[in-house]
Amino acid sequence: MTKRTTRYGLAGAAALATLALMAGTRGASADEPVKGGTLTVGQSADIFTFDPYNTQDDRSIFTELTIYERLVRLSADGRGVEPELATAWKISPDGLTADFTLREGVKFSDGSPLTADDVVFSLTRAIDQNGSWGFLFSPVKSVSKVDDKAVRLQMSEAFAPLLPALSTFAASIYSKANFEKQGEHAGEHPLGTGGFALEKWDRGQQVALVRNPNYWQAGKPYLDKVIMKVVGDDNARVIQVASGDADLIADVPASQVDQIKGSGGQVFTVSGTAVGFITINEKVKPLDEAAVRCALSYAIDREAIAKAVYFSRAAPAKSILPSSTLYYDPNTDPVSFDLKKAAALLAKSSVPKGFEFTATVPSGDATRQAVAQIWAASLNEIGVKMNIEQVEETTAQEQYNTEKYTMRISAWTNDTPDPDELMGVALDYQPQNGLHSSYHSDEARDLVLAARKELDTKKRQELYSRLQRIVNRDCPFLYTVEQDRIYAGNARVQGFTPNSQGKYGFENVWLKAK
Repeated sequence: MTKRTTRYGLAGAAALATLALMAGTRGASADEPVKGGTLTVGQSADIFTFDPYNTQDDRSIFTELTIYERLVRLSADGRGVEPELATAWKISPDGLTADFTLREGVKFSDGSPLTADDVVFSLTRAIDQNGSWGFLFSPVKSVSKVDDKAVRLQMSEAFAPLLPALSTFAASIYSKANFEKQGEHAGEHPLGTGGFALEKWDRGQQVALVRNPNYWQAGKPYLDKVIMKVVGDDNARVIQVASGDADLIADVPASQVDQIKGSGGQVFTVSGTAVGFITINEKVKPLDEAAVRCALSYAIDREAIAKAVYFSRAAPAKSILPSSTLYYDPNTDPVSFDLKKAAALLAKSSVPKGFEFTATVPSGDATRQAVAQIWAASLNEIGVKMNIEQVEETTAQEQYNTEKYTMRISAWTNDTPDPDELMGVALDYQPQNGLHSSYHSDEARDLVLAARKELDTKKRQELYSRLQRIVNRDCPFLYTVEQDRIYAGNARVQGFTPNSQGKYGFENVWLKAK
């Protein structure tokens, strides 16, 4: 089947995210875009790498999305994929081969042409099962060049989420020649076909991007430059956008939304794609016991968190899957706030009288600090003491990546509407050691692999419902609330439109004159 835009069209799936901007109209303007200017963006932490093979944090992912492109990208409504570096594709009836026709005339930012060899090189690294995200492509056994204008993916079995997987940052296309030239430093010197190119990376401070003069979309990008500054404190970021020191900020606390709107700022909200997420290191006893983990989960007052921390701009979560994800099922025995049940579970464990542990939250993140405090108060009532440790966010990410943590309070946002990404990284224990949790379940892993190759939508729903039920039974990861992904900008920012999963690029962004 060859299509220039492919819809998922999966029966029985949850409704996909609606991009509801709380101010303005999806960042669009009746004015004509103006060329030039520098956009300053405040974000909570620095990036780690520009190499998709090793990327594990949102800041790196979002920055890579401005430099690299993929064969396909999510459509604006999040219900399918549309052309990016590929203009057409054909998947065989048995699902074992997929051919992609490459867009002509595309160049890297240094002026060198994009070739089929670059695509083969990039995707061959992407499907490597030793990479951080190789599991996303596990049925893809090879990527080959058909001719100068086409590439072929060969699968070992049918692969239901192939196109969604190819729309993720993990399937980014980059220059083979540049990668081989840079060697072990390739993650510091990216070369892509996206709207922007790296000018300079001042570690711990900022990333400076400049317009790609060879961008294939005529007339774009409009901006000359984008500077992504590290501003770790939530309040400081809000102050910067109000003062004009930043044009756009990420990770806006819900408590600050009214203040920003009241001062004339724009607020951009993407709902249904993020869920508060607590990762547990099961190497730390007694967290290797399901009864202990579930006791902790039943002690989370999700209603109180939604109201007090998110000012009712959130709702109690009922799954580790964000509600906009395909095959989300809120009726799989979700864990709710119940201190009596929490105490009863603890009584059956090796620590019936309670225990003490440390949870890590990023310093300067008032939202996660408040979540931790509400949870700690409830835990105290069942004899569990939680020490809250504030750690600089880049350091906290490194501790998590190397599994030198006990409990991590964070959030999860899918890169696509398909559940295979989260279920694969979390419940198939081979990639990333179960999302750095050490959770091992052969039952769950077998279901993940079965769902990945199942093309029948009803059967896929059954498999993912069973997986969500297992999570609610074993509590390897704890969920808190369905939360919005919120950005804010001053009135000059035009054309900023996060996609249905909350990801963004800057090729359509421009600045009104002061």
